[in-house]
Amino acid sequence: MSTPPVEVLLGDYSGFEFDHSVEGDVDITACDRDKFCVHSSLSNECTRWYSSAAERETYRVVDMNGQRGVIWVVQFHESINPELTREAGAVFDSIVFRSDK
Repeated sequence: MSTPPVEVLLGDYSGFEFDHSVEGDVDITACDRDKFCVHSSLSNECTRWYSSAAERETYRVVDMNGQRGVIWVVQFHESINPELTREAGAVFDSIVFRSDK
């Protein structure tokens, strides 16, 4: 599942933010190799996948004068210390892009 993109401003540049996650009723064990494929740069192998419904990620895509900047933060498992998750979120939120002009 993807959330609708929302406009964001990261320093001097605008872009969009959206989240990816697996809907709760998906049986990942029924997927190929017990992986839910999110995307791939290969024709015969998944290069980004979820192995549990607890995984989710937030993407920010920024247009920097025709160059695309992509950053994302991922939560791989619900057992990760919540303090580490909050810290990763704070670092993610602090990232900005500045023009040298």
